[in-house]
Amino acid sequence: MDVVALERARIAGEVHDVAGHGLAAIAMQAGIALVVLDEDPEQARASLQAIRQTSTTALAQLRAALDGIDPPDGDLAALIDGVRAAGLPVDVEPATLIDPAALTDPAVLTVPYHLRETVYRVVRESLTNVLRHAGPTRALVRATEDRQDFVLEVADRGAGHAGAPEGRGLAGMRARVTEAGGHLTTGPREGGGFQVVARFPQVRA
Repeated sequence: MDVVALERARIAGEVHDVAGHGLAAIAMQAGIALVVLDEDPEQARASLQAIRQTSTTALAQLRAALDGIDPPDGDLAALIDGVRAAGLPVDVEPATLIDPAALTDPAVLTVPYHLRETVYRVVRESLTNVLRHAGPTRALVRATEDRQDFVLEVADRGAGHAGAPEGRGLAGMRARVTEAGGHLTTGPREGGGFQVVARFPQVRA
């Protein structure tokens, strides 16, 4: 594949990630607004405000992608707040993964600098898939590490993933993890639901 084709593939993947995440969140927010419009106008208002915020962010990211700009880092806290606003509860372990203000122990987990962009993209694509496919559920974003590996897990207990083929999103996520020196596994969880696990060596070879 030549340089031009590689760049086209990169931009196509970025457009897919940005548009897919934004539209999935907007669809869920719109659905909530329609359900509660008459009985809970304040919740409907909150959903509409979330739609405005999500669409504004997605448009800005889409313009950047189309310009060939690839931001070096993503804001995990803002990403997860947006998903929660869309109606999907998301638990994060440890809390300092997205909230440095929660730091009480200097040994607490943080994302290695060279993995920040990849981790952001894995979380974004994984939560987008939960929004699209899992149905009513709760998601978990968890990171662990030891001397050998940094491990990121995004999981849910939903019922909508079964039998779905691996599409552009999962393929792109797998390519990004591999490019960062890691290994990606995806599949059903024991007891139901779906999980994405990205494992990275602490020191790249």
